[in-house]
Amino acid sequence: MEKQRKTWSTDLKEAIVLSVLRGKLGVAEAAQQHDVNESLIHTWKTQFLEAGRARVLCRTAPVWGLPASLGTGTIMGSHRWSGRMIA
Repeated sequence: MEKQRKTWSTDLKEAIVLSVLRGKLGVAEAAQQHDVNESLIHTWKTQFLEAGRARVLCRTAPVWGLPASLGTGTIMGSHRWSGRMIA
C-alpha cells in the first residue's frame, strides 16, 4: 500500500512562514513543533517571498506551490497551494 503524502492548510503554512520571518521561531523549531521537514519550510518561505515580491512589483503573482511557468493567480484569493512539492 502506498504511503499518502501529508498536506497542510494554506493558513497553517502561512502561520509557520510568518512565525519564522518574524523571528518568533527558528526553522528547526517550527519544523519540530509542526512535524514538518525543515527543507519544506524553506520552500514555503521562498514561495511566500517570491509571491510577495511579484505583488509589490505590480506583477501577477504565481500561485503558491506551483512553478511560475504553470500558472498565475491571486495570492490570497481562491487559489490554494497544496503543501506538496511539485517536480
